[in-house]
Amino acid sequence: MSTAQASVSRTKDSVIAFKGSLTRNSVPTLWKTRKQWLGDEPVSVDVSQVEVIDTAGVAFLLEIMKATQGTKTSLKCIGASDQLKQIASVSGVESLLSLS
Repeated sequence: MSTAQASVSRTKDSVIAFKGSLTRNSVPTLWKTRKQWLGDEPVSVDVSQVEVIDTAGVAFLLEIMKATQGTKTSLKCIGASDQLKQIASVSGVESLLSLS
């Protein structure tokens, strides 16, 4: 089993950028640190540097959306890969995530 590498950063303009893998191996660690990078204001999520994503990664994005649901705007995912779009489609959640 390979070690999942993932990192997260937040820009001044409320964009949360993920890099590496959003998989069942990396998501638990990222979720534990969410208070450091996830506020309660509207955000966009940049997933253009995500190399690998699985259903746990999609669920993670949905949890971010749920955590920011009190905001007046929906979560926008920037730079979604074909892999992310396919998983969201097969899982029936593509309408919940604004993928671009």
